[in-house]
Amino acid sequence: MRIIAGSARGIHLSSLKGDRTRPIQDRTKASLFNILSGVIPGSRVLDMYAGTGAIGIEALSRGAMSCIFVENDRSAIEVIKKNLEVAKLQDKAQVLLHDVFEIIPYLEKNNVKADVVFVTPPYPLVEKSTYRDRLLNLFSLMCSKHIIQPEGLIMLQLRKTDFEIPPEALYLELLDTRTYGDTQFSFFKNTIKQGYCL
Repeated sequence: MRIIAGSARGIHLSSLKGDRTRPIQDRTKASLFNILSGVIPGSRVLDMYAGTGAIGIEALSRGAMSCIFVENDRSAIEVIKKNLEVAKLQDKAQVLLHDVFEIIPYLEKNNVKADVVFVTPPYPLVEKSTYRDRLLNLFSLMCSKHIIQPEGLIMLQLRKTDFEIPPEALYLELLDTRTYGDTQFSFFKNTIKQGYCL
């Protein structure tokens, strides 16, 4: 597992032992960042279910202004910090030991704004429609609270599957879906317009 492009190109990242995380393959990661090449430079990134931090670190290497890594596994937190140090990107990062479904109060209190959100939950969880709907509703709430910025992008990684946005997720629009093998990237947009007050 390595950083593909940017200031830390070629640096190898540490991984976690066992199957607690699902490292993204280099080819798949390259495809993802080719899609997002126009939005990553200068962006504020939120990496949820960060695992080893590989996606957020790739974004920083490619010119993202900052990245907040959210992970609820202590071992993973240590690996993220180690990988940031190896890549010399720790000054642009914040690493949080937190459950994603309880993160909104922290983000609001600290006035966090995100332009790009990466969400890579464990496949067995996100394959459950109830869990997936809960995530999509969380994204919509983050849009309504202006954490995810107007026109902000959310990337949800899951195994290839068909699904619909739940009616309660008022502020999400599915822009595109790309499939690489059994990996699916679903891209959502925050539909709240700049300056719109709820």
